[in-house]
Amino acid sequence: MKSIYVIGSINMDIINELEQFPLPGQTVEGLQTHYQPGGKGANQAVAAAKAGSQVHMVGAIGYDAFKAPLLASLQNNGVGTTYVLPKECGSGLAFITVNREGENTIILSPGANNQLTLQDLPSQLWQEAALILLQNEIPWDLTETIIQSANQHGIPVWMNPAPALVLPAELYASIHTLILNETEAEQLTMQSISNEADAVLAASQLLRNGTHRVILTLGSKGLLYGKETGQLLHFPAYPVLPVDTTAAGDTFIGAFASAWLRGLSYPEGIKFASAAAAIAVTRFGAQSSVPTEGEIDAFMRNHTALNPRFLKKIYL
Repeated sequence: MKSIYVIGSINMDIINELEQFPLPGQTVEGLQTHYQPGGKGANQAVAAAKAGSQVHMVGAIGYDAFKAPLLASLQNNGVGTTYVLPKECGSGLAFITVNREGENTIILSPGANNQLTLQDLPSQLWQEAALILLQNEIPWDLTETIIQSANQHGIPVWMNPAPALVLPAELYASIHTLILNETEAEQLTMQSISNEADAVLAASQLLRNGTHRVILTLGSKGLLYGKETGQLLHFPAYPVLPVDTTAAGDTFIGAFASAWLRGLSYPEGIKFASAAAAIAVTRFGAQSSVPTEGEIDAFMRNHTALNPRFLKKIYL
């Protein structure tokens, strides 16, 4: 059976809860500190596996005290770790602060993630992968090579350009689905996004750049979905009270990938993934907040289905 391959970062998240983010030069007292396995790649892998798919993680960790818990979290959540390689350095770390509204700020120290190389990719990747998920927390040269090679082998690539960087213009056509938030879309399009009209313009521009599909997430305002020569739709978010938004986007991507692999249409997959993200923001942590397929299905049974709203026709 073909699998989802996630090639990306594996981090230990060091999370500080506090009332409000400090101002420049200000010291504030933290409420609690937690150590939680994370990393955008690992989070997406866990989300896809818990949503019901066979998933392999390709990444790097350090020879340090975080090696064992990082591996255990992936394995305990059903992710294959054969291609998670130890490197002679420290593991990736993410220093996260979460305020009482559930918003977060993140400082990333890449560690072993920056040591992943082309030679570390498994040879069977190009035969076994039904879908490859990528982010921007491993070396860019490697990410670019993977996109190009996957395109040559006919394997769809879903790209989450986080942290954001300006993508080479010629690369867009090799990206099957681009999934990003408002901040990342601003950096890719060099356009400010302050309202729905701005978001529509940004999503339209990304499609004109050549990517086949785009999903622009808007937090509590839902998301925009568009495809080449197709409609641009707005999907509302499920109304929930957030506790911690860490890994909400990763949960959406992983759950959506799993739904797609199981044959759900994009609109139905978006509803499934939106439900997964809605559950995740009501829980604390990254991988610890990711729901199972059963939990997502139960949530959807108990909540009104999200009906998309047509926004415009995209002409490329």
